[in-house]
Amino acid sequence: MKHLSPTWRIRLFFWVLIILLKLFVRAPYDFMAFNTFLGYVPIELSFHLKHFNDRRALAFWVLLIIWLVFYPNAPYVMTDLFHLSWLHPHTSINGILRSDPLIWLNFAMMMVCALSCLLIGTATLERTAHQLTKLTTPRHPRLCYLWIVVFMTLASIGIYIGRFLRLHSIYLLFTPTWFFRQLWSIWSVRMVEFVVIMTILQLIVYWLMKVSQHFSIADK
Repeated sequence: MKHLSPTWRIRLFFWVLIILLKLFVRAPYDFMAFNTFLGYVPIELSFHLKHFNDRRALAFWVLLIIWLVFYPNAPYVMTDLFHLSWLHPHTSINGILRSDPLIWLNFAMMMVCALSCLLIGTATLERTAHQLTKLTTPRHPRLCYLWIVVFMTLASIGIYIGRFLRLHSIYLLFTPTWFFRQLWSIWSVRMVEFVVIMTILQLIVYWLMKVSQHFSIADK
């Protein structure tokens, strides 16, 4: 395992996780294998972006657009935590959480899926933003942070679309006209509030990741 690159370690982790979810998780949580797979897709796509170091390469821009379409699936998985309510985890007497191992096993499983997609997805988003900045505006590296905010805002819009319109990214590839017609119906004050909240949440996660990295490096 120690001889594997970080990229292959991440791949192996997600492949094993998705297979285990598919084989052993039953209804009503059998959707987690598919959602985790969708969350992994943009992570895998980001691994291939590094092979294109020329902004004039059409393949880079095509792959970047496909990555951007699928990226919202990574932070989207954390919204699946709301489905833990299906377990009715509280006792009917005083509202204390039940100690049923099945409840906590499902909780642990969903936390692993949500955290892995969110954290690794955020790390690959940062790397993608750095690469885009380096290729387009190498003299202004701080523009990377602008791209991070833009990508996270677009991801929040994508989460809203997936959670409330029940549309997956794949619809944009196969039925783009119908997909964009659906988009016209989502704009409202509540939608904007949702996007702001989710974007701030992603930024906080990103900030915590950066702080923890600097903290561990400082200790060394």
